[in-house]
Amino acid sequence: MTSVLLRDSLGDWTDFDVAGYRLGEFLVVIPPERSFGSVKGSFWIDGFPVGIMLDEMLESMVKAGFLEKNDDLQYRWNPVQPDIDQPLDEEPLPPFT
Repeated sequence: MTSVLLRDSLGDWTDFDVAGYRLGEFLVVIPPERSFGSVKGSFWIDGFPVGIMLDEMLESMVKAGFLEKNDDLQYRWNPVQPDIDQPLDEEPLPPFT
């Protein structure tokens, strides 16, 4: 199996469901034998925990500055590395409980 960095996988604008799938593959919460088509409903239908989790993670990555999001609900890796030593200027990320 070839290892692909998430930043390479999301280098171009990518629809939200494909971005979620790629994040899920990267985190190995979506098994490698599952195709995008077999899990696509998890991102389109309410109530699927893995889809909810991956959507929230993508949004957190936007807030943290690692991803960009456009008006077409597409994501891409931010070509400008965020300064991880700087606090957010906006609403903070939710606390881990």
